[in-house]
Amino acid sequence: MYGIADATPHRDFTVTIRWKHGAVTTVDFKPTIAKGGVFTPMADPAFFESRMYVAEDGYYLGWPEEIDFSADSLWYRTHPDDLKRDYPDAAAE
Repeated sequence: MYGIADATPHRDFTVTIRWKHGAVTTVDFKPTIAKGGVFTPMADPAFFESRMYVAEDGYYLGWPEEIDFSADSLWYRTHPDDLKRDYPDAAAE
């Protein structure tokens, strides 16, 4: 549903995303990185900044080690009201 036009990673573990429909948002990955496990490589600022990529089709943002986040999930992180509107049953959980 949502597509990423481009994204810029920052040293503070945030990523500014410009969406295909023109909006711009910033996603904070610190809570995700704090979970550890598969997200541990992202805790290295150099890895976080230099290895991030946007999928060619714009449907996800990723890093090596099979770390990827769908565009929809990133949009909903920054627009919870849209999640409630688009998926009222899932948002209630």
